[in-house]
Amino acid sequence: EVVALCKSLDTENAFNDQVETLVKHLASGSKAVLSPMCAAMGGIVGQEVLKACSGKFTPIKGFLYFDADETLPDDLLPVDEVAPTGSRYDSQIAVFGKTLQEKIMNQKKFLVGAGAIGS
Repeated sequence: EVVALCKSLDTENAFNDQVETLVKHLASGSKAVLSPMCAAMGGIVGQEVLKACSGKFTPIKGFLYFDADETLPDDLLPVDEVAPTGSRYDSQIAVFGKTLQEKIMNQKKFLVGAGAIGS
């Protein structure tokens, strides 16, 4: 029903017949909370609140659109690939799958200066 509704709303075919794929991806990862997305949105919201409270700078007037659908897999992942494991990474697994999470976990990188506001 949701796919049919979204297709009926896309009268100008703006999504190039990708409505079904986008809706299925949205549904498959709808319970996930991705820390990088939360951090990006939290940073933007925090900055806008500071601008509004201080009156020193002008807050964004209008609509802000932020997406990262290019990071999603091209096809829906099998159920066993996105099944929760009881770990702190279940949200990332729900969106990107166990295989990609294992690749991320096997990286040997050290990130410096990624804390506090504006670092």
